[in-house]
Amino acid sequence: MRILALDTATLTASVAVLAGDDIAAAADGRADTHSERLLPLIDEVLRQAGLAPASLDAIACGAGPGSFTGLRIGLATAKGLCFALHKPLVLVSSLEALAFAARGRDVLALLDAKKREVYAAIFDAQGHRLGQERVLPPSALAAWARGAGLPLLVIGDGAAAYPEAAAACGEVDLTSRRTPDARAVARLAAERLAAGASDEALTASPTYIRASEAEIATVPVAPGKSRT
Repeated sequence: MRILALDTATLTASVAVLAGDDIAAAADGRADTHSERLLPLIDEVLRQAGLAPASLDAIACGAGPGSFTGLRIGLATAKGLCFALHKPLVLVSSLEALAFAARGRDVLALLDAKKREVYAAIFDAQGHRLGQERVLPPSALAAWARGAGLPLLVIGDGAAAYPEAAAACGEVDLTSRRTPDARAVARLAAERLAAGASDEALTASPTYIRASEAEIATVPVAPGKSRT
């Protein structure tokens, strides 16, 4: 199985190729907009792996949550490749990809959602998500995490952004990678494909969790009330 995987949930774009059981190539690129860096990264990784796009078996993409613009660019790129190459699309949670390297521990994965909030999900030692992915203010994390009833390892750039709130939830690891890794996206996608699962490229959409600015702006405001 040859899978091209990418994640653009954060300012760090990550691209990797899984060939069989091994990661054949991987690269990261940090940019304010992934529209400039993502395709060159994909080309670089495919060349490093010695693979032509047509030889791929599937395209995997981090579905979020994360940057709305980043997620749209990533998924649009993945869909374009799927349509052009006639390959299946496999979506993977960006929080699950973040937590993948810590399998064997119960993990609280946090991504900085900006606006004084974090995207959060809890995974058990086998990598199964416990409950739903959430967007929360840091002050609400500890009470929410206690509901899992587990000693948690806390990881991600959300933990780095709010270290005190993260420390109230468990053991904080700020030495490991803080953003989703396409190598994890690829391996998780391989698990989904082995189970016979994939996503419909025509209708697939990112996992935003919270409303966009445009959606918030269209919500009617009662007379005498403000949006804040």
